[in-house]
Amino acid sequence: MKIGIIDSRHNCYVTDPDIERSVFGDAAEVTLYQVSDTCELPAEAYACDGFISWHLVPLNRAFFQDVPRCRAVVRAAVGFDNIDLLAAVSHGVQVANVPDYGTEEVADHTLALALGLLRRVPRGHAVVSGGGWDWRQVGTLPRLSQLRVGLVGFGRIGMAVARRFQAFGCQVSFYDPYISSGTEKSLNVQRCENLDDLLRDSDLVSLHTPLNDETRHLIGARELQRLHGKYLVNTARGPLIDGTALAAAVEAGHLRGVGLDVYENEREAIPEAFCNREEVILSPHVAFYSEAALPELRRKAAGVLLDILRSGRHRNVVQP
Repeated sequence: MKIGIIDSRHNCYVTDPDIERSVFGDAAEVTLYQVSDTCELPAEAYACDGFISWHLVPLNRAFFQDVPRCRAVVRAAVGFDNIDLLAAVSHGVQVANVPDYGTEEVADHTLALALGLLRRVPRGHAVVSGGGWDWRQVGTLPRLSQLRVGLVGFGRIGMAVARRFQAFGCQVSFYDPYISSGTEKSLNVQRCENLDDLLRDSDLVSLHTPLNDETRHLIGARELQRLHGKYLVNTARGPLIDGTALAAAVEAGHLRGVGLDVYENEREAIPEAFCNREEVILSPHVAFYSEAALPELRRKAAGVLLDILRSGRHRNVVQP
């Protein structure tokens, strides 16, 4: 078999496919392709039986038309929004993800951004770095045990985030119409039946939903108005928030704090409105990462692809 790894030429995740080759062994020839777009792939890549996909390179309908031998694509991540799922299925290609590799890291990073905002860590750093030593200069800080946290999306990561906030005594609620009734009882959280109620009743809102047609710009100008004076954290997908509306809200001082690990268009420069502001904490799409998580992700992605090509199925296969 021939396996292709499609990664970005810039901000790549894989520089040497040694882990993937160790998983496939003698079963396949594994080649890394670092491109900005699939149109840059060499002719040999179109003869691959399967691909491992990284998120900065979209796999669109034209791509699936050009890979007649491809039977499966595994997205090396939880989200698979860079893949045209309907096009893949229409061409007989199974698509799978790796939903269970970085749950702890994303949940921990969510908490790190939230604590940095709530305890105003950047402001404290600026005070001391500037030669100050007056705690009053840090500003007003909320008590965490009195905080009402609202989670949009309550899958594996949302649940892990809930447990972490509960450890601080926070009251946690969630909005997710796809989660079975009774989940809230199992985890001692509150369910909101609609997004407006969650935004109204929460002091801090954190996003943990996949990106699709239903959730794109789930948080727009209207929702940001409901978050006036509150905190917003996003470690899921950038386009869940209308970036233009968020920049306007930040510039107007409507939000008490914003923590972002993902952005609406990560191929472009971060909006200036988000930079050099003490109420905004930014990180470079690193929530998924740890020294343990990245190798685990790569091994699991390769293992899932190998299983699909050998048996024709895997529990991680996603449906349109």
